[in-house]
Amino acid sequence: MTDNSDSPSSVLGAELARALERSYEISLNSLVSLRKAVRSYTIHHRNLGTPLDVVTRSAARVLLEAEDGRATDGNGARDGDGARDLDLARHLALWCKEDYKA
Repeated sequence: MTDNSDSPSSVLGAELARALERSYEISLNSLVSLRKAVRSYTIHHRNLGTPLDVVTRSAARVLLEAEDGRATDGNGARDGDGARDLDLARHLALWCKEDYKA
């Protein structure tokens, strides 16, 4: 039997698997960092006496600005489809509510 571990298909498959693993790890770490930032933001504004609805709207506005920034190429030219991440927006609102009441 021959060992096919050096074949182009095997090498490509192994590299893709490693890339996906790194991608998932980076995504998870980014999500954890975002969650911590939302918690800190919400608690800070709660402690200042800012109403929950204002905190939530402000956080949503920050998300929209970040999405708009992502949709440009750095020179202000549009570089994306401009799609909004509605799932992330829902999570953001839920996290604000959870953290405000914590």
